[in-house]
Amino acid sequence: MAQAKSHIAFEELGLGSLLKRYRLRVPPNQREYSWTEREISQLFQDFAKAINDDGPYFLGTIVTIPRGEGLLEVVDGQQRLATTAVLLAAMRNYLRTVEEDLLVQSIDDEFLSAIHREGRQRVPKLTLNLDDNEFFNRIIVNDPGDASLAPTRASHERLILARTEADKHVAKIVSTLNKKEHGDELNRWTSFIEHRAVAVLLRVPNDADAYKMFETLNDRGLRTSQADLIKNFLFSKSDSRIQEVQSRWSYMRGALESASEDSEITITFLRHALIVQRGHLRQVDVYDAVQDIVKSEPSAVTFSATIESLANVYVATFNPEHERWNSYPDQARRAIEVFNLLDIKPMRPLILAIATKMEPKVAAAAFKFLIALGVRLNIASSTRSSSVEVPLADAAHDVFEGKIDTVGKLRTALESLTPTDLEFQKAFETCRVSTARLARYYLRSLEMTAKEVDEPWFVPQSDTQVINLEHVLPRKPEGHWPELSEDYVRLLATRLGNQALLRAQENAELKSSSFHDKKPVYAQSPYVLTNQIAEAAEWNEEAINDRQKKLAELAVKTWSLKL
Repeated sequence: MAQAKSHIAFEELGLGSLLKRYRLRVPPNQREYSWTEREISQLFQDFAKAINDDGPYFLGTIVTIPRGEGLLEVVDGQQRLATTAVLLAAMRNYLRTVEEDLLVQSIDDEFLSAIHREGRQRVPKLTLNLDDNEFFNRIIVNDPGDASLAPTRASHERLILARTEADKHVAKIVSTLNKKEHGDELNRWTSFIEHRAVAVLLRVPNDADAYKMFETLNDRGLRTSQADLIKNFLFSKSDSRIQEVQSRWSYMRGALESASEDSEITITFLRHALIVQRGHLRQVDVYDAVQDIVKSEPSAVTFSATIESLANVYVATFNPEHERWNSYPDQARRAIEVFNLLDIKPMRPLILAIATKMEPKVAAAAFKFLIALGVRLNIASSTRSSSVEVPLADAAHDVFEGKIDTVGKLRTALESLTPTDLEFQKAFETCRVSTARLARYYLRSLEMTAKEVDEPWFVPQSDTQVINLEHVLPRKPEGHWPELSEDYVRLLATRLGNQALLRAQENAELKSSSFHDKKPVYAQSPYVLTNQIAEAAEWNEEAINDRQKKLAELAVKTWSLKL
């Protein structure tokens, strides 16, 4: 064992030895059991390969916080520990059927459970969270074949899946052996889990150190999230009002998860919510920022109320049909649709701040400006560099604080990062767009400008069952463009000047046809910009450049910065 000056202790030991030596407890409010069939099967297959190769298998790190004599709170590692315990329980259950009583007793007493003398009962050495623990206990300690095991949560279903996969894996282990050898083989597996399925056990003194350590590690599987640590910290500060804070947190999580399937949506939202309140913040610093804000029970309650309120607005920014937009001009709903299409993540806190603080008509006008800015940033510069993230975050904070309350002030605040008309036009003349949904949006909006339709920037991509994206020079010419090299095709195919809108049926018929065969279809197209392609005598780099310059002139009008 080694000990650092920071009092972070670490040691290398088998996963079975970890289960054997310590009582392990997942915090009551940490996430539930999350592994799916893919992760479960992969772990079992990796174990089998390591056993057959007669070598060790490294499972990464298990991050814990000592909470008492022999008790470790598991910050990171629940999924691996629980799945391994389920596998050991499956081996124990099978060994019962072949009357290997001593091996059954060994697995039970050494790895899976201990006697709780005061309660006169056997309890698991690994305790899961409040939602999962009773169900897990019945799988590990009691008869897992008990027909009364009725799952009430998705995590219970996953635990049953883990048990089923473990039973199948044990059957596979012994399937080719004489029955007399079954005990020896499963004992070999038990010894492997105890000594050669190796993990690094980290013991850190507090939650903050646990997260900082966790952030630097690249562990296997679905890791404990920063959001879980923030939740635990927030609850620990809530004292007598913990139920109120828990309820607000639960509402926030439910709202966010209904809006996005992204597993990181909670921590992303928390970062964005903190940005509007405090200014630019890196994701790695979110936990520390919450610790700075939440010092006591009243501040925990206030913070939970704030994030609950902001979560409702945040969810609305992902859903143009949300009831929040009922009192806004119709342009707001259409703007939300385009924001989700562009998906410029550093702009999200600013959208949140505008939706929270600005009057509906002012917000709708601000959204129009942000769409123009977003497209210009997409075309002319990176949308993720600090030169973009920091001004957007600071503007979000100033909107939230009421310092920016008009579109004019917003435009002035973001002037340093806004591409000028000339910069935007020059970048547009040479841009490549490889994402089909963006290309369709750009071309559809440009088409509306060419037809002099009002507010073309609000038109998102159309239904792909009706309108398709056509590459005049196909990305895969398939012999119909023999004069062009692969390098030439690769350079030109995704140029926006080489792309056009076509009705889906027409596009399906054209496929990789030659330009000569495509021209009549373009000439009959109802889309002005597609129709113009038929005027070219040949389709080559010069023709693409010429068309894209014309599109660039339209782009400045389409995504205008004029208020």
